[in-house]
Amino acid sequence: MKFTKIIETSIYSSNLKVMKDFYINILGLDFVSEEQDRHVFLKAGKSMLLIFNPDKTLNNGNDILPSHGVYSPPSIIHFAFEIKKDDYEKWKYLLKENKIDIEKEIKFGNSKSIYFRDPVGNVVELITNDAWPVDV
Repeated sequence: MKFTKIIETSIYSSNLKVMKDFYINILGLDFVSEEQDRHVFLKAGKSMLLIFNPDKTLNNGNDILPSHGVYSPPSIIHFAFEIKKDDYEKWKYLLKENKIDIEKEIKFGNSKSIYFRDPVGNVVELITNDAWPVDV
């Protein structure tokens, strides 16, 4: 028995409006749903990015979801979106056009990564699709 993939990643921000705008209008994720001032759910390819407002979700689960962030305070995290190798320069251009500072570019063998921060300081990585053996 094995896991097939990580299907969702959760991050936290008390400013859901700015995060929703960033991830939809700049990075191009697809809107799925939201509960005003509580959470925004976005689709990234075959995965989900869930953004929770910790002020509303730390200690108050409901009938559907448990509390989010109850065991440790929300903090800056790092996560990566896979991109096509041929789109690497297009992504760099998009970030620069939107005045998003690229903190670092790294080459790992044949793969490349771009690192930058989202509006609340999470480290977002765009990594080419030849970095990890996850499609095997």
